[in-house]
Amino acid sequence: MGEFRIIELLNEIKELLTKKESTDKWMDINDASKYTTVSLATIRRNVKDNKLKASTRIGKLLFKRSELENWLNS
Repeated sequence: MGEFRIIELLNEIKELLTKKESTDKWMDINDASKYTTVSLATIRRNVKDNKLKASTRIGKLLFKRSELENWLNS
């Protein structure tokens, strides 16, 4: 395989990895619970303990998918 083709493939992989950021979806607590298969109480407790980042809009807790994944993997 030529050097040019290797660089081309690496650039394609890089593009796929960086696109993940742009598809970072916001979820409410119910969707976050379903996505993580964790109870609402566990999610609320971890937000309260500053172990899980959340945003509050219109009285609702909102979560980015990437934050949920980071929390699950920590």
